[in-house]
Amino acid sequence: LAWLGCFLVNYPNETLMPSEIRPMLTRSKGIHDLTIPHRVNLVNALKTGTLTIRAATSDTARTRLIMSEDPIIIGEAPSHRSFHTHGRRAFANGDIDQEGLPHRVILPAT
Repeated sequence: LAWLGCFLVNYPNETLMPSEIRPMLTRSKGIHDLTIPHRVNLVNALKTGTLTIRAATSDTARTRLIMSEDPIIIGEAPSHRSFHTHGRRAFANGDIDQEGLPHRVILPAT
């Protein structure tokens, strides 16, 4: 993705990110690590337009993706019930953190 100058936004929360290892495996096997429900999550997010593929708008932005200064995958914001305050992000170098979009807040009805 980074070499193409592309990044994903709103990657589904309940789906393994590329390079994440499923607990019962010793190494990542890419899309083959995803269970059927995870694959369905990913396909549905693409079909509904929730998961979007965006392009870097400049050579500088593309370089920032390649150098892992900016994430290539930005996970969706966690629900208001989540114990995580921010969503996941994945970088070209394989690092994944939990410093993405802040969790969704549901305001009480007035």
